Order: sequence, then C-alpha cells, then structure tokens
Amino acid sequence: MLVLLLSALPAGAAERSVRGMLAGATVRLANGCTGAFAERTQLIATAFHCVRDRDVVTVRMAGGQERTAWVVATDERADQAVLFLEQAEHVTPLRVARRPAAPGSVLYFSGHPDRLGFQEARVDRVGVCPSLPELPNALFTTVKGRPGDSGAPLVDGAGSIVGLVHGGAQCEIATPADTLSALVDLVLRPTD
Repeated sequence: MLVLLLSALPAGAAERSVRGMLAGATVRLANGCTGAFAERTQLIATAFHCVRDRDVVTVRMAGGQERTAWVVATDERADQAVLFLEQAEHVTPLRVARRPAAPGSVLYFSGHPDRLGFQEARVDRVGVCPSLPELPNALFTTVKGRPGDSGAPLVDGAGSIVGLVHGGAQCEIATPADTLSALVDLVLRPTD
C-alpha cells in the first residue's frame, strides 16, 4: 500500500518522503556508528561490528536524548545486529524488505545522523566481498559512505530497508535485508 502511495506522488515528493523516513528512523550509537528503527519502535538494526563484544549500547535519538539498548540478536557472518531499547520511542520504524535487492535497483541513503548526507544510489552487483567471505549476497552499491556510516540503512523507494552499510577494508558494500529480516523475526518470535 505504501509503495502505491509513494509511486503516486510527484517525483520530488517521493524522494522527500523517503528522506523524511530516514531522518526520523536513523539513530547514532555511542561508539559513533549508525543504526535505524526496524519494524518496531523498540528495535534498532545496525552492523554487528559496531556492537561486537557488547551486551548494552547507548543510542542517541534524533532529538538528542539517549537511551539504553540491549544486543538481542546477531549474525556475525552477515555483519548485522538487532538491539532492543529499554522503552518504545515515538518514531515510525522502517520496514525490512522481504525480497533481495537486484542489480540496478535504486536505493536511498542518509548515513550518520550527525551529518545526514542524503544520496540516491544503486546496486551495481551482488556477490562476495573479501571482508565478509561467508556472505554470498553482499550488495555492491554506489553509496559514498564515510566513517560512522556503518549500520546505516539503505532503503528502496518505499522506505523499506534493503541493506545495512558494512563498508569494509577491501570493498564498500551493504549487507542484505534477507538476513536482517531473519534476525528481526527471531527477536519477534513468540516464546512459549
């Protein structure tokens, strides 16, 4: 439904809508990395390397207030983590795409919330990056990331997360949403 509404907007309005979604859902981790609200108002997705060896993380909201979050699910192979906030925030979380981004897909990116440099980019190819050799479907994109952008969401035209910025010493990539959706589903699965 949201895709249909956004596609009905004039070209500039759709981009402004996605820009607003990113600005409202993107957060800063105390260690300088980035994250984003994903699926729920208490869940934040980020890069695993940003929370490695940590159980608790301080998160700064868009309004500047700080909150405590616990690392509740990780996938080191895919460099992804999900955090659970101590309390729900009044934000609109980004949905996590349930299908992979294909080469040629148009993406949007804002990066670290302290500098929010909105970019339109695309997926060049899908493959293996030497810095994540066990991940077969890393997204090679045209995003111009900078230090601190790790964990930032890449979204499609509907504002759904299709990847998280990984970077990497040997290639600038994003990790795909299919592994992130599995982590989110794990956290949201009802317990007996």
